[in-house]
Amino acid sequence: MQFDLGSVVPLLIILLVTNLLTRRLFSKVSANKMVSQQTIAHVKELIGQKRVFVASKTYCPYCQATLKTLFDELHISKAQSLVLQLNTMEDGAEIQEALFEINGQKTVPNIYIDGKHIGGNSDLQELKSSGKLQELLKDVIE
Repeated sequence: MQFDLGSVVPLLIILLVTNLLTRRLFSKVSANKMVSQQTIAHVKELIGQKRVFVASKTYCPYCQATLKTLFDELHISKAQSLVLQLNTMEDGAEIQEALFEINGQKTVPNIYIDGKHIGGNSDLQELKSSGKLQELLKDVIE
């Protein structure tokens, strides 16, 4: 029995594409955990507690760059800042999911200034380069 590769290849491509799409669909469904409204309200409260809020992870180089920019370079007041190291917190994953529900950003660092979502490290660095970050933070620079 001989195989005609011309008829087998399209079938293999269809099977591979179907498999890929199915995996992506189901991985997104299982990854989107339901976050309670109570958790979302709590995270919004945390964001509003201080002038600067950063959700971070200790092993993340972008988070470290953000913290270096804010605290070492710009000398932001730690008394007016809240930094959460999500990977060291029991409810860190839930807080990160709540942040995603609130602002659509899945990654860390997740930065707020005066309750306004700034974005991540690249957004912070862009604001710094333009001088806008210093203007936003002029009242909390020591």
